[in-house]
Amino acid sequence: MNEKKKPMEQPAIKEKWTLRRLWKEWGDVVIILAAVFLVFRFVLQVAWVPSGSMETTIPTKCALIGYRLPFTVSDPIPERGDIVTFWSDELGKVLVKRTIGLPGDEVSFADGYVYINGEKLEEEYLPARGITECDKTFVVPEDCVFFLGDNRTGSLDARFWADPFVEAAELQARPFIAISVGKDQSWQGVRFLHREG
Repeated sequence: MNEKKKPMEQPAIKEKWTLRRLWKEWGDVVIILAAVFLVFRFVLQVAWVPSGSMETTIPTKCALIGYRLPFTVSDPIPERGDIVTFWSDELGKVLVKRTIGLPGDEVSFADGYVYINGEKLEEEYLPARGITECDKTFVVPEDCVFFLGDNRTGSLDARFWADPFVEAAELQARPFIAISVGKDQSWQGVRFLHREG
């Protein structure tokens, strides 16, 4: 009796990893990763606020989402009252503070208030007024900014730095969303930040 011979199974041929196959398998992932990199390099910034220097506008242990474009494609000098993230060479980290002094401004202090070129600065965003203490006067150089925290009794800011001025090249983003979800913060939830001042 003749049994039908089964055809011999051919060993599977391994397909070579060519550039074309690699692109076919992983091209979408590469494009997505490149897009995410570009968005967070040139458009958005995510920052973490570990301290209470901007209370109660931005609570301790809060995440920020900031917009980078104002400092990458346009005039890098923010407006007075803008909240800005920037790199501090002195402290070796990213900080978030409020813009107070612009290039050419004289920033002085008296009776717990801030004065810009001799005029009292109205700061409705502060949790308490009349508590800003400093016995120095600062003249902001060209292409630099002078920053203070909103929590004037608990902020390590330009009043106390060895170099009180931040160069425009160090400015990174303008935060527009603050996310506070932990316990024991001054507020919880999501807030949109806007310029005041």
